[in-house]
Amino acid sequence: MGRMTVTPDLMKISEIWIRIFNKMDADEKVAKDFGSGDLLHCSEIHTIMAIGKNPDINLTSLSHLLGISKSAISQMVGRLTKKNLVERHRDPDNDKEILLCLSPKGTIAYLGHEQHHAKIYARMHRNLGDLSDKDAALILRFLSAMEETLDDRDHVPG
Repeated sequence: MGRMTVTPDLMKISEIWIRIFNKMDADEKVAKDFGSGDLLHCSEIHTIMAIGKNPDINLTSLSHLLGISKSAISQMVGRLTKKNLVERHRDPDNDKEILLCLSPKGTIAYLGHEQHHAKIYARMHRNLGDLSDKDAALILRFLSAMEETLDDRDHVPG
């Protein structure tokens, strides 16, 4: 198999991508308050977001949705219940089934996270401006290629 030539442009793209990845990784490790008064880690707010978008979801469905083991999601829900962000209740149609929903405090965190994303989108638009269809297609192609590269990393020898 022939060797690919790494162009200066590809090298620069790679360097910027690594910087972005490192900044995002560091940012995700910092717990944040989304208005509920609780410092929430990334995994906690993503669980809150999933429950908020899927009220009355059960643990099994939530574990599938988030790609996390049922045991891990059960522990997460336990922590969020202790923080009074998530409530459990029995399914009226199946007394054995426990369903999850957000508490009023959890709803505040959910809405705060939505506002957090709205601010990020506004900054992105300010920094990027309006995109032509062609530019958007190129960015989507690039991001898809980067995701595929990350997905393939386990299959690359060496």
